[in-house]
Amino acid sequence: MITLYKNKKASPFGGRLVGGLALVLCLLTSCYKLISTSAPKTVEAGQTIEVSFTVVDDGSDTQNFVTDWSYAGIRVPSGWEVTVPQGAHQQFAEDWVYYSDGSKVNSQHDMIICDKLAEFYNAACKKSGYTWHGFQSQKKVPKNISACWRNGCDSIRVTFLVTISEDAKPGKYTIDFIGGDEEDDAGIDKYNSYTDAKSSRLFHVGTVNNSYIENKATALACQIEVTENSTGIKNTILSEEKAPDKDIYTLDGKQVRSTKNTAGLPHGVYYVDGKKTTVR
Repeated sequence: MITLYKNKKASPFGGRLVGGLALVLCLLTSCYKLISTSAPKTVEAGQTIEVSFTVVDDGSDTQNFVTDWSYAGIRVPSGWEVTVPQGAHQQFAEDWVYYSDGSKVNSQHDMIICDKLAEFYNAACKKSGYTWHGFQSQKKVPKNISACWRNGCDSIRVTFLVTISEDAKPGKYTIDFIGGDEEDDAGIDKYNSYTDAKSSRLFHVGTVNNSYIENKATALACQIEVTENSTGIKNTILSEEKAPDKDIYTLDGKQVRSTKNTAGLPHGVYYVDGKKTTVR
């Protein structure tokens, strides 16, 4: 699923990478941790909401240089619709993201529906009344990308659009996530069945508790409350309208608050929309 690229002391303008490396989400040893999820607390039946999860480099010293397909799954109540916006897979870099020839990389990548991933996730993590929806990057995330110094400054966010069914009963519901990746050109197609894939890199970070998921963060599952649609009109809640401009976290992943800027924060170092920021 999610790949971060970092380059130790590399020049963004050289024709080749010096000491280049790519850090991959789903290695046999952990490279990334799930630090946050986002969803409105209260919604009405029939609304479309924006939901996301974010992973960050966990500071491990594992070094690899590969390129990967990115995979992401979201579990919602059966009957709810899930799509992804354009550029749903977004990388945040502290300073810059470049190809080895010096040209700047688009840090947003499109994702498409992946029914096989949904099948695997539904087999791995069943929950009555809920369904997993799977997505993959439309293309392999490009190779030879370098980014700033490796002190956990980069992160990846994947965004989904969830439409609550018109007949959803008022009450509290849970939204879960799983993420992973695959290096081979064949991607998920190299697996014939869930049995083949259950111990693979497709299962790396998630908000569900399952033996096949390496990094579990069950406390980060999103809890939302659905109320009746008082107008009978289908509404939309997207980031441009309701959600905060910035998500701010301490270096250990604790959310400070959601705000439009860092004014008034105590001195220190924070992640602001996935970017390492110093408040003086």
